[in-house]
Amino acid sequence: MYGDWEKPDPAELRIMGKQEDWDALVAKYAEGRDALPRPLRRCLEVARAGGASTVVIETRYLDPDYRSEHRAFHSQSFASVPDTTHRLHFFKAVLTQDQLWQLPDYHGYLGYVVIRPYEFGPVGRTMLAPPPGLAPSIRTLVTDHVNFFGQDLAVTGVPFMQQDTQLSRCAHAAAWMCHYAGYLRGDTARQATSEFAVSADSSLGTSRVVPSEGMTDRQLLDLFRRFGLPAVFYRVDNLGPFPRLEWQPPDPTPPPKKDIAHQHPGHWDWRLIPIICRYLNSGYPVLVGAGEHAFVICGYTRTRREGDRDWITFIRHDDQGGPYLQVDRPLEDVDPETGHVYSPWEMIFAPLPAKLWLTPEPVETTGGRLLRGLSNYAADRVPEAAEIETLIGKQRLALRTYACRANDYKAGLIRRRLPTELVREYRLARLSRFVWVVEAIDRDRRQSNPDACVLGEAIFDATSNERSPRPMALHVPGFAALFPVGSKAYSFRCVPDGYQSGASGTP
Repeated sequence: MYGDWEKPDPAELRIMGKQEDWDALVAKYAEGRDALPRPLRRCLEVARAGGASTVVIETRYLDPDYRSEHRAFHSQSFASVPDTTHRLHFFKAVLTQDQLWQLPDYHGYLGYVVIRPYEFGPVGRTMLAPPPGLAPSIRTLVTDHVNFFGQDLAVTGVPFMQQDTQLSRCAHAAAWMCHYAGYLRGDTARQATSEFAVSADSSLGTSRVVPSEGMTDRQLLDLFRRFGLPAVFYRVDNLGPFPRLEWQPPDPTPPPKKDIAHQHPGHWDWRLIPIICRYLNSGYPVLVGAGEHAFVICGYTRTRREGDRDWITFIRHDDQGGPYLQVDRPLEDVDPETGHVYSPWEMIFAPLPAKLWLTPEPVETTGGRLLRGLSNYAADRVPEAAEIETLIGKQRLALRTYACRANDYKAGLIRRRLPTELVREYRLARLSRFVWVVEAIDRDRRQSNPDACVLGEAIFDATSNERSPRPMALHVPGFAALFPVGSKAYSFRCVPDGYQSGASGTP
């Protein structure tokens, strides 16, 4: 199957106007296999849904990740495996061969898929723009820059790759997806894909590192720490109790013991859903361990339900299924295409920047309590401040929690249309490098006017103690208070208007 692997040089251009054009591309990479691997098929579906009219197959592409894998593993095997890849570039525009070196202004670049010369796991480093219908739900978008025959291109999406079944398994692939997103955010240095296998600490595992049979939770935590993204770790069978506010729903209760099939908390403990959402709100992908499998959650869609919790549909990257797949029922996880029943979700890993120490659960509880307290304190002088307490009474107050860099938070204040008085004071305030923010949201406005649904917020020092998260600023309608480090706290009035959420994605 490798005879013409590096031909034609430097690239092959295909116009994807008809179904038979896509069938021909499928046939090219399905040769020698019973069927096209599902992850690659899904990648082509995503590109087609984005409006791809042209695919450029860059041959003899020297992919740094695949070269690292070849050096670490395949160069030592008996079989002769090429050390180059194909890189498939997708464009909305209909291109011609003589435009490859000088693309038209509107080329509509949709991203790339690296194809490794593997019988199993051919999909290497991949960055594709999400399908238009799912794009608003993707909360962990990052931008990758690509050199295309001397031309700088960019694609915004979520990194994806497939395990090769020998050097890397699903946990390696999922960990790399989180890592590469962190690298593109500027939170850590770049690590090649092979490092996620060869750098795993064998003393923390239960089998050989190479060839790999997978990774344990301790190996994953160790790798994230050493690669500059120490992860917060949750076991779903040991989540709580978390502190809660009196107006929030009580913790879930286990099913009757006779319901043996649903005893695992991954089937009934809905708290895993808001835990994951808080990190997605911050733009951080989350790795989920489910039995013998691991995958990445990169987004969610919210559906309002009157008198009940909102319905959350997650978006996942599954190295065995492909990118941008919907998970409609995370507590009863079934693949809608194959009918495969996933094991209950058992572990949650949230890889974070090193200086983001606080976890979101105590932040959200403290933020809700302080916002309610400030609402009641200021209501006598600023009647609009009482709206927080009013929303609590009507069961319309939602708390949305996220983390971000303080500089990014300040930069977005005007775009989000915060009152001018708040913008001035917040931009002049000294904040920790990263902050946690708890937003007070009117659930009705979130449906009718999402650009003005935030009525207040609490800002916390991300390096403070989780036993008592330290607020740096509080704001309710018409009134705000700041708590400068080393200085006396002060308060001021402001316009009581609502504004946009600062978290990633729609509120």
